[in-house]
Amino acid sequence: MRRGILSLLFTTFYVAITQPASAQTYEQLIAGAKKEGRLILYASATAPQLQMYFAAFNKKYPFIKTEFFRTGKQALLSKVLLEEQAKQRIADVIHTSVIEINIMKKRGALSKYVPLEAAAYPAQYKDSDGLWTSAYASGTLLGFNSRQVKRDEAPKTYEDLLNPRWKSAIAIDSNKIEWFAMLLKLKGQAFMEKLAAQQPTVRSGNTLVLQLLAAGEFPISAGVYEYSVEDLKTRGAPVDWIGLEPVITYTVAVALPSQPPHPFAAKLFTEWLLSKEGQEVVNQYGRVPIRDDVDSKYGKILKQHKLLMTDVDLGQKEAEVNATFRKLFQ
Repeated sequence: MRRGILSLLFTTFYVAITQPASAQTYEQLIAGAKKEGRLILYASATAPQLQMYFAAFNKKYPFIKTEFFRTGKQALLSKVLLEEQAKQRIADVIHTSVIEINIMKKRGALSKYVPLEAAAYPAQYKDSDGLWTSAYASGTLLGFNSRQVKRDEAPKTYEDLLNPRWKSAIAIDSNKIEWFAMLLKLKGQAFMEKLAAQQPTVRSGNTLVLQLLAAGEFPISAGVYEYSVEDLKTRGAPVDWIGLEPVITYTVAVALPSQPPHPFAAKLFTEWLLSKEGQEVVNQYGRVPIRDDVDSKYGKILKQHKLLMTDVDLGQKEAEVNATFRKLFQ
């Protein structure tokens, strides 16, 4: 009996000193992170973006050895869920689409953490149960080749895409399932069937679609990211954009797995990413910060339009949505 009580007391004491409490100061997080000295980030963002994160984070917190694992959002989702099932604790922080993050939440693969910095974020960009916070947004716009299409002749509404002029002239990215699903929800099955009857070109990958758009392989592309079009445009490519309203927008969130091996470092990185300093780095890479106190060119682009946020529960219907997309467009 005594051994059992001692064991319970030891376990309670161990958890207390190794797991940070739900509410802490930066000083407490820094002290704990110094003892841990390591951080592993799982993400679906590009390697250059993650390298930019760590360059700034390590400059401020040089005592933390950082590394990341990156892959596509679906592969990342599978990896996190498999590791959770096997109780194999590797990741400290997860950074991917809010749709995949929300699936992780529903599968019990995340732990609750309400960052100190979350106070600067509107409610629609935070999980009501405190399991994730959106780090940045991306809007999907209509891109067009400015040598082939004059701005005043380009589609101004989703219905304009059905004009006979654009038959066999539209490109769609097959990876933009969120865009497709929200457009289906917004406009209905009949509209999507009419869009499919326009015989759009289907390609895989936002970068590829925009490269082909700039090369003149097709005059317009629906559902391209605003920062990608602006980046090509500033480099002299003959591309421009128009926001078809409502502009379908999705966010990339940050969350902690159920049992991060380095919880103090995990929370410290989360705080940094959501801080004004971290959001400035997000902005420098061309993503749209959520915080209002960060001056963002791309944020100004999105704020010019009525936005439609992607349904965070979309992942529960992803197989059905994929099947509908293939039936219509492939």
